[in-house]
Amino acid sequence: MKVILGALALTFVVFFGGDIGGRGGGSHSGAASVVEVGDTNFTVHQIGRELNDQIQRASRFTGRQLDTQSAIQAGLLDQTISQLISRTLFDQAAQQFGVTTPLEAASAAIRALPQFQGPSGRFERGQFESFLLHNNQTEAEFVNQVRLDLMRTQYLDTIRAAAAAPAPLTDTIFKRRGERRTAEIVIVATLPDARVGEPDAVELGNFYNANRTAFETPEFRVATVARLDVETLAHEMVIPEEDLREEYELRGNEFVQPETREISQATFLSRNDALRALALIEAGKTFDKAAEEVSGLPPVVLVRISRNDVPVAELANAAFALDLDVISEPVKSDLGWHLAEVSEIVPGRTIPFNEVRDTLRNELATEEARDAIFEVLNDVEDGLAGGASLGEVARDSNLTIGRIEGVARTGQLRDDSTDAAVTPELVKRLFSIEQPGITETIESRGGGFSVIRLDEIIAPRIPSLNEVREQVITAWQAERVAAQAEETAQKIADRARGGEPLESLAGEFGATFEKTPAFDRSADGSTFSTELITAVFEANLGEVIQQSLTDGAAVAKLIDIEPADMLDPAREEISAALTGQIANDLVTQLAEALRNDIGVDVDRNALEDAFQIQ
Repeated sequence: MKVILGALALTFVVFFGGDIGGRGGGSHSGAASVVEVGDTNFTVHQIGRELNDQIQRASRFTGRQLDTQSAIQAGLLDQTISQLISRTLFDQAAQQFGVTTPLEAASAAIRALPQFQGPSGRFERGQFESFLLHNNQTEAEFVNQVRLDLMRTQYLDTIRAAAAAPAPLTDTIFKRRGERRTAEIVIVATLPDARVGEPDAVELGNFYNANRTAFETPEFRVATVARLDVETLAHEMVIPEEDLREEYELRGNEFVQPETREISQATFLSRNDALRALALIEAGKTFDKAAEEVSGLPPVVLVRISRNDVPVAELANAAFALDLDVISEPVKSDLGWHLAEVSEIVPGRTIPFNEVRDTLRNELATEEARDAIFEVLNDVEDGLAGGASLGEVARDSNLTIGRIEGVARTGQLRDDSTDAAVTPELVKRLFSIEQPGITETIESRGGGFSVIRLDEIIAPRIPSLNEVREQVITAWQAERVAAQAEETAQKIADRARGGEPLESLAGEFGATFEKTPAFDRSADGSTFSTELITAVFEANLGEVIQQSLTDGAAVAKLIDIEPADMLDPAREEISAALTGQIANDLVTQLAEALRNDIGVDVDRNALEDAFQIQ
């Protein structure tokens, strides 16, 4: 039940109509269906509500408000339809299978949802009704949906319960993951100040010829970019003074700051305990010391809190009736008995218009800019379609225009500078253009847009040695430094294989020695690179190995192998994870089988028209 309630709390779904056992979604007001699952039909309006719910969740998760087109391009519409189809398939299969959910179970589930519980932890009817009103649902519709959710979960749990990871599979994976090894390690680091000199002309030429492809430049694209964002457009908006004052009046309650207080409150098990604490205070003890002496706990301090923010109503009423530095009489609540003391009072006030004028202006201007920016975008696209140049439409629509002198597919700028305006999306779209002269429009998540025009494609090329001489010299030196580390590591490895201890060899060659604690393949317990860990786990006990590193070389000797402890609780965790994956695979296969058996039809053309998929 906890799992079910958790799922319900996280995934409130939009109601699709009908009683359990009925047609479910159906078509409303004669609207044509765009998705049909068996005998359940869904209209564009219903898909839109579901999509909007997904967009809001994604926006909360990312911290950025997604617009509809960006969400669709990111695959959110397809994901929404897929989830809706799967849910409906399972609902119909559960009904055919004879699974039922009593009304009492749905009622209990709803009452247990934290969204509908007040400060005391009890079900609050008002919060429930507010939720229904906000989501434009009746109580019967919501209860029906919860029954469907419980029924679907019950049905799928019969599938999941049958899944179990085979013991040999679990053991094989756990033996590999749980094995731990201990090694002696010598690290020969590259020396940045190593004296390798400079190559002569022949050496440099040979090195360049052998590695010339490493110096090849990427394909660069040169482009012109015209931009407009909501913030820039908002600065241009003129908001009449009377509109600002009207907005201030309409939102009057928003600018009322309630009285706040700093309250210290102590909780006691009985009224007698509270009276004992009061007596200690009257005898000269501080509130804090008296409360701690009687209850064993110091008081809780509520800083700058309003009456509505105090979680216990009885305590709020008492504390907000007190004068400054006065101790209350014992107050009873569901949590026990309380004493309260007020140490600070900040009177409530109404923020005057002049203090919030600029904020109101910015908010209204931003709202108008969000609406107006689409008109600007339409004007820009109409202008470009009519034959105007990007420069002309940028001038006429007051866009900011700039130039990218060269950007690679990786986002690297030709001059190695940085530009925050060159986003991954811009680069992706720029490299999707097939020939110079073509423009693309990119709508940003913040509501603005950019128009990019590909001006030139600079093909990859291998520069001459003279052009990249300094780079070639630096690369040659880096290779020589790495070779020195490799040569030193080879000498250490050869002598270690002859029986000399690694620790003394490390001291002789100025390298770093370490005897590792036991570590596993995930690098838990290790302090060195994954490339060396892989090599150690491929070695035999007692074997000396040599491994190149990104910053030097290493020599290692495997000195101990600890088999996995098959009684370790981690084995059961792996078994549970594998079981979950197997159960998910079964549910996926079941959905596909139900899809073929029940039948699913998606009108992609109608969806593309309805959501204007670009």
